[in-house]
Amino acid sequence: MTHVGPRIGSEDEFEGLYSEKFRTLVRPEGEFVQYERDRASLDIGLHLTTPSRGGRHVSHTRIWFQLKGIHERTVPLKAFTRSGEVAVSVRLDQLKFWFASPEPIYVVVYVEAADTFLIDDVRDIVDRQWGERFFAPGTFRARQKQATLKIPSDARLTRDRLVQMRKHQSMRIDGPFFRGRPLGHHLDPLRSSLNPLDPCLYVSLTERLLAVHDYRISNTLEPSLLFSGNNLKPEYLVLTEGRLYNTFEWMPQPFTEFGVDSDDDFRIEATPEYAHGPVAVCIHGNPQSHPDQERLQAFTGALLSKGIPRLLVCSNREDIGYFGAFFDGCRRCSVRCMPQLLGDVAYSLLTATVVYLEFRESVSWKYANYLWEVPNKGFPADAKERRG
Repeated sequence: MTHVGPRIGSEDEFEGLYSEKFRTLVRPEGEFVQYERDRASLDIGLHLTTPSRGGRHVSHTRIWFQLKGIHERTVPLKAFTRSGEVAVSVRLDQLKFWFASPEPIYVVVYVEAADTFLIDDVRDIVDRQWGERFFAPGTFRARQKQATLKIPSDARLTRDRLVQMRKHQSMRIDGPFFRGRPLGHHLDPLRSSLNPLDPCLYVSLTERLLAVHDYRISNTLEPSLLFSGNNLKPEYLVLTEGRLYNTFEWMPQPFTEFGVDSDDDFRIEATPEYAHGPVAVCIHGNPQSHPDQERLQAFTGALLSKGIPRLLVCSNREDIGYFGAFFDGCRRCSVRCMPQLLGDVAYSLLTATVVYLEFRESVSWKYANYLWEVPNKGFPADAKERRG
């Protein structure tokens, strides 16, 4: 009997089997995305969702999967268990395309002998095998078409691994740059200011900013060392000592020029302030009072005796009197202190993109000034500004 229809071979059956098995595993984590035509060399896309009461919420994150399968006859169970990794071959041009993608792409390998999926982020694979040499001339042969990827046998697809994928975040980088850095937003870090936040939220935001600069607390202190009165709730007022392992920098907004002259578009920027190394930190989420000057002098004296030359103060308000009380009081004792008011904290927030993405739905803006688009000729276009 002659068969005239298209043939479905064993490889097609195998691919269909593990593809459906994979879809069943990841289906609870999102909504599938499919290309109408397969021209991007990506098998399955997943628009991630987060669980909520009574259903799921669609997130802002999409991830992509390139599926491969390894027959049991190719890699028996004993060989898989013994080797510690499996190797798959991919087209080199596709690998470079995946590595440059702004959205996460995973290589997923189904190992038939173990009836399991291995999964690894393309960027992690490339960093592990080639590092910064990946795009360098000479890393691959002139006419090389294929590259071999090595996937650890312990990189198994588990429920925990799927949940971790929710941490992925994508951001647009096609807007105005700030000193050559894409920020994922259009707000001008130098000339925008926050409205006062809920005290607990302010403390959480500031602690997160310090955490991404690797602030390691060595001692938690009583706020009464600086302030008198009864309104010293620990959730509103945090006083600590520790060490900043990464430089925490900001630009004092009161010394930054907002507007431009009619005949000159140059604007003055403040001299950067920074903290690094041993430091004391005061986070004041509900600043109803200024520091007691006698207590401040005693406190700064104690800091100097411990080799701490800097007091970092973050205040949930715009109060020049509050600023001056710390600035002048510390200066008399030779401890450096340039308090951050809401405009200064806004700079820290807007230049720490990962923190901005976490808190952008929780904050509001007193001044929302936008970055200028700079044409190729180097002359700034009209600035956009909005105050609310």
